[in-house]
Amino acid sequence: ISQIQFWKARQKTYRFHTLKNSNSIFLSLGTNVGDKNKNLSEGLILLKKFVKILSVSSVYKTEPLLYEDQEDFLNIVTEIDYQETAESLLLIIKDIEIQMGRKQTFRYGPRIIDIDIIFFKGEEINNEDLTIPHYDWHNRLFVIQPLYELLNKPLDKANYEIHEQKIIKVGKIEF
Repeated sequence: ISQIQFWKARQKTYRFHTLKNSNSIFLSLGTNVGDKNKNLSEGLILLKKFVKILSVSSVYKTEPLLYEDQEDFLNIVTEIDYQETAESLLLIIKDIEIQMGRKQTFRYGPRIIDIDIIFFKGEEINNEDLTIPHYDWHNRLFVIQPLYELLNKPLDKANYEIHEQKIIKVGKIEF
């Protein structure tokens, strides 16, 4: 069984009660190529053309997971307002990633920008193109920590399988 299959199987039994009945939409943005702060800022600027950005977390520096032979990442989580479907938001996100120069390399490899839908209005979607909640959000401290920051809730790391992941708050993003 692959690591991805293992995590997907674990996610099926996990529930994040805080957002289960929420109307909120949360996206995670990450980058580890080039001017990382600029990449996050540009990602938000491009998103802002299609969505209303309600809040943006601090910027967090994290070591890469799964494929470790690459630069550290900068990550943020943003809460947005969007009136269309999750599927239409995914198309916008993929277009933004292409506009910013993201190239298909290999899974978990370096990227100029990665934008994931973590939660979408309490919906559960599981099809070939989209899984919401994000299948692995609860194993990624770079999603959990900034998400809890935006929710203004204390993080109890014992509730998550985040092992030895390291995360450092490094500032705020300007956009």
